[in-house]
Amino acid sequence: MRQFKILLVGINAKYIHTCPAIYSLKAYADAQGGTDNAAVITAEYTINDRYSDILDSILSHEADVIAFSTYIWNVDRVRRLVRDLRKILNEQAKIWIGGPEATYFPAPFLLEDGADLCMLGEGEETFTALIRHMPDVPGIRGIAFRENGRVVSTGSSVPVDINRIPFLYRDLSAYEHRILYYESSRGCPFSCAYCLSGNERGIRFRDIAKVKEELQFFLDQRVPQVKFIDRTFNADPDHAMQIWQYLRDHDNGVTNFHFEIEAERITPEELALLSGLRPGLVQMEIGVQSSNPLTLKSVHRSTKLDKIRDVMDVLTRTQNINLHLDLIAGLPYEDLESFSESFQAVYDMRPHQLQLGFLKLLKGTELYERREEYGLVCSEDAPYEVLKTRWLSYSDISLLHRVSDRVEEYVSSQGFGRSLPLAEKMFTDAFTLFKSLAGYYRDNGYEQKPPSVFRRYEVFSDFLKEWAGKNGWAGSDELALLLEMVRFDQYLHTHPSRRMSAREKFLLGNAVEEYLFDYQETSPVNGEASFRLLSRKYSEGTGSE
Repeated sequence: MRQFKILLVGINAKYIHTCPAIYSLKAYADAQGGTDNAAVITAEYTINDRYSDILDSILSHEADVIAFSTYIWNVDRVRRLVRDLRKILNEQAKIWIGGPEATYFPAPFLLEDGADLCMLGEGEETFTALIRHMPDVPGIRGIAFRENGRVVSTGSSVPVDINRIPFLYRDLSAYEHRILYYESSRGCPFSCAYCLSGNERGIRFRDIAKVKEELQFFLDQRVPQVKFIDRTFNADPDHAMQIWQYLRDHDNGVTNFHFEIEAERITPEELALLSGLRPGLVQMEIGVQSSNPLTLKSVHRSTKLDKIRDVMDVLTRTQNINLHLDLIAGLPYEDLESFSESFQAVYDMRPHQLQLGFLKLLKGTELYERREEYGLVCSEDAPYEVLKTRWLSYSDISLLHRVSDRVEEYVSSQGFGRSLPLAEKMFTDAFTLFKSLAGYYRDNGYEQKPPSVFRRYEVFSDFLKEWAGKNGWAGSDELALLLEMVRFDQYLHTHPSRRMSAREKFLLGNAVEEYLFDYQETSPVNGEASFRLLSRKYSEGTGSE
């Protein structure tokens, strides 16, 4: 029997990312004996690679089947590749497509681009069945194909038993300097109207003994970061607790683990455990999305802000976990005023990173089906980002994009930890501060030519002085102190003589508060002197150098 050659292609947004989908397909097919008549190989590229290089590399494999993992960030590149490959190869090779884009809208790939087949839903079982029956394509569940100029679908695939999927990372030679993605569960307990995961029902958990064994591999190999791709990691408190306990007890002092959690589900026992973890062992992402009750109801979110605040209060005080909070602009019933209130509610929780995301109107979601009802208008091209809504004009969306950029530079960079809290006092609220800063950037050409990290502090000082002059703060003691703190932040984060850990910066930041108290009756000294003075105070107080 002839052995077919199948090339699984992943095209990532950045080099540091990996594509677990193609490795999972290959590993599952190997384990189930599906590759007896097929040699399956993998290849990864990025959307930033030169297009001709990707095309040349794919063709060099001379595969009988070329299969792409496709999602919103790479779909445009994949569709172009499919069209060109079809022209070059004619019918010499089959082209298969999988992933969310193929699952919910296979027609363009099949009718416009020339793909032969789309896999719908989870692909492990479908892919294995397909290669077992090559070259024929029988009535396998979970595929769509072209027949007489129309799309024929056999329905979505059957969810796979997650415990039958082999561990993907026995050989780490291909993953140096890259993030490793790990899956301990599939499914989501929620039905958020903007998310494709809301279409799934139920959660399937990987056996905890398997999980611990696989996590130990990462720990033994001392990999820099492992990112859990579970949609809601702590959906089952016992499952989450066992994993966090294992990581605490087997910490290698190096590896960082990233989790996407629902803060409202954190139990007091989990909070106590998390508070005692090594700084840097864990980082957490929490999707708040909005504080508007009507907005949350419309997208089926049951966010409890008070509970999130309580969790954030504990974890920000311990300073051992990097905390990332998300908002989504463009949701129903959220106008500019409402979004500014959502922003302030999340900002006041003092996350280390605050992401202002923008609604992506994904085919297959409830919001996509109700887009006319809500006046949601999005780009026709991926990632289908919202352009305007009944409550936000395009100008409003554009403003929020500019605010998002400034928040990324001044909050999520964590480089203005002592000056930003003082700066906020000059403004009505934090949203007004960043909206004004966004305007200053636009007026002074910094959007086109962004300042360097070092220069960013000088730009911030110039902005504050201009604002103070227009709003009655010029020459005030408050402005003098604020400018001093901007200089201090600059030295703390950019001075070549210091390379501190996040924990050291936190402790040194506490010394700043002592400095402000002890020296409030004296004139501010220059930033370099402040830095040296506080560094000495910090070293004397902690025994550090």
